[in-house]
Amino acid sequence: MNTVFENRALRIALSVLFALIVCLSPLTALSARADYQPPVELVELWKQNNHVIGALAVPGAGINYPVLQHPTVDDYYLNVCFDGTEGYPGSIYTNMVEGQSFSTWNTVIYGHNMKDGSYFGALRNFLDQDFLAAHREVDIFAVDAKHVYDIFAVVVYNDKRITDYFPDGSYADRQAFLDSLRDDGQEGSIYLNDVDVSTERRIVTLSTCMTDMPSNRLLVVAAERW
Repeated sequence: MNTVFENRALRIALSVLFALIVCLSPLTALSARADYQPPVELVELWKQNNHVIGALAVPGAGINYPVLQHPTVDDYYLNVCFDGTEGYPGSIYTNMVEGQSFSTWNTVIYGHNMKDGSYFGALRNFLDQDFLAAHREVDIFAVDAKHVYDIFAVVVYNDKRITDYFPDGSYADRQAFLDSLRDDGQEGSIYLNDVDVSTERRIVTLSTCMTDMPSNRLLVVAAERW
């Protein structure tokens, strides 16, 4: 999916079609704002698989994928591809606890760490401080808005299921998660101090496995711009 949306006439036409689709889709709760036009690519992806809830891009880092969520089965897309075939590389996805609008405090997005660097295999590059410095932005194109985030942590983390241990509804649990990024990160983790991070400011966590450390996960965590 190209993040440069060039065909303006097609974009306008499809955005109108998309508004009609949303009214009939499982995403009825998401109403597109008048000042936001979903990208044409997102519309086309949704038409191919209506479990698409958005698109994720990390400019320049080789991460540019639809985000899926199965309406009834958590981790369904762990080993199910965008076209419905089973097996690797699976899909980039969230679970039901996140909702479909990227409005929870911490949206956790999962993907496989592919050896060729595709999908979330590219997250390994963020352990290099120079690469991280050049690729701090995370973009999410949702049905109703574009969300822009700034990366503040790259953490070699434990394999706890974050949403089970740190529920978004508790401010204490939110702070506990933020503290754990510093306290529980293993060697090689990076935590930057130039982003204002708080229990009020929404974050997104990109999570993948580490092939050489099966009891750990690699997290790239970013805070939404105010």
